[in-house]
Amino acid sequence: MRSKHALPSPTIQRALFRDCYSTLIRAVDARYDVRGYLLSELVKLCLKNRATIPLSKRHYYGGCVRAEAITYLEQLTTHLLFGPNGRFSPDEYRYSQN
Repeated sequence: MRSKHALPSPTIQRALFRDCYSTLIRAVDARYDVRGYLLSELVKLCLKNRATIPLSKRHYYGGCVRAEAITYLEQLTTHLLFGPNGRFSPDEYRYSQN
C-alpha cells in the first residue's frame, strides 16, 4: 500500500535541505554573532529534529551561543518548514497508531 505522500527523490531532498540550510545560515548570521562551525552544527541539528534543538545539545551549545540565537533559529526553522509557505506539512511526520 502506498502512502498519500510519496517521498521526493534523494536529489530533490538534498536540494531542499541545502536551500533551507543556506536560508537559515544567512538569517541567523545576519542577526547574531555565532561562530560559523557552531552555527552550521546548530542548523543541521535543527533541520534534522523538526525545528528543535534537543535539550542535551541545547545545554552543550548554551555555553557558546546565546539562548536567544537558539530560540530564533528554532522559530525561523519552524516557520520555514511548517509555515504558510513551508516546505512540509505539519502532519507529514506523524506516526500512525496502527
